[in-house]
Amino acid sequence: MKKLNMLAISAAMAAAMASGSAAAEVTANVAAASNYLFRGLSLSGDAAAVSGGVDYSHESGAYAGVWQSTASPYPETDLYVGYAGEAGDFSYDVGYLAYVYLQNSDANYEEIYFTGGWKFVELFYAHTPTSGAKADYVSLTLSYDKFSFVYGNYNYDDDTLDYTHFDLGVDLTDELNLTYSKNDIDKDDGRLVIAYTLEFDLK
Repeated sequence: MKKLNMLAISAAMAAAMASGSAAAEVTANVAAASNYLFRGLSLSGDAAAVSGGVDYSHESGAYAGVWQSTASPYPETDLYVGYAGEAGDFSYDVGYLAYVYLQNSDANYEEIYFTGGWKFVELFYAHTPTSGAKADYVSLTLSYDKFSFVYGNYNYDDDTLDYTHFDLGVDLTDELNLTYSKNDIDKDDGRLVIAYTLEFDLK
């Protein structure tokens, strides 16, 4: 896969953070989950994983962040920048995300993404433009109170991977979430994942 331009990513994050510190917010998060699920697939070999991240957001809507997971066999680092906003009941988010695997740089890849939401409905689209590994992911999320339902489809242009999945989630508390996930690749009865997440302000 295409090598990531880390200087360009760093420059974009620095530009977002320099857009006015007086009107900015910095938050952090840490989480522990019984499984690291990514779009209906386990990236931790069905083992538990710990993750954490730091996010910067400006009142203009610009944001940037970094997220790290212990997922095996290769720990994952996500770097992202974007712009989000609202217009009445509608919301939108457009951005760029780099998945970095420091122990296996050949697995690195990038995405551009867009989210559009209206009240309890959210549509998400992500495209991997990397030559030789172009892919598209689309998901529809329905949310009500503490419950959520996600239906997604992942497709690679070279047909190496094409599957759908659905997730049913419930927030047991503000920090504790329970999710049942099922895809049409794995020949099993799905996965039940429990995750505990803490979020706190740094600024």
